[in-house]
Amino acid sequence: MEYTILIVDDEEAIHRLLTRFLERVTKHKFIAYSAENGKNGVEMYGKLASEGHKPDLVLMDLRMPVMDGAEATRRIIETYPKANIYLFTAYARTDMEIDALKAGAKGTVSKYSDWNWTMGTIVDILEKRMEVGRQRSENRG
Repeated sequence: MEYTILIVDDEEAIHRLLTRFLERVTKHKFIAYSAENGKNGVEMYGKLASEGHKPDLVLMDLRMPVMDGAEATRRIIETYPKANIYLFTAYARTDMEIDALKAGAKGTVSKYSDWNWTMGTIVDILEKRMEVGRQRSENRG
């Protein structure tokens, strides 16, 4: 399966590491797009969606310049209520995380965990989302 992922984070190293680890996943292919702050993330999501490449997953940092992850999540969800946004942060269990979850983020993936575990978590999130989509389609038919 091929998935589109949007990485929204102000740390360039995170973009490089995530992309490298995604390339190592043999079960699926990933097309990764990057944005260096929340404002650019909102714009990139809209651009990708308008071009028919709506991200299957957004990994959203919380603390960024220009626009933080909670506000970026809120803005994406306002326009795309079914956006699959997960927080990718070291600021779990904070008011910022709570704000982003209230804004529509689906959950949190710890930024500072084992990278192999992180890739497994990303794959699980995407596979479960696809399975739910298949079940809904079957129930309609």
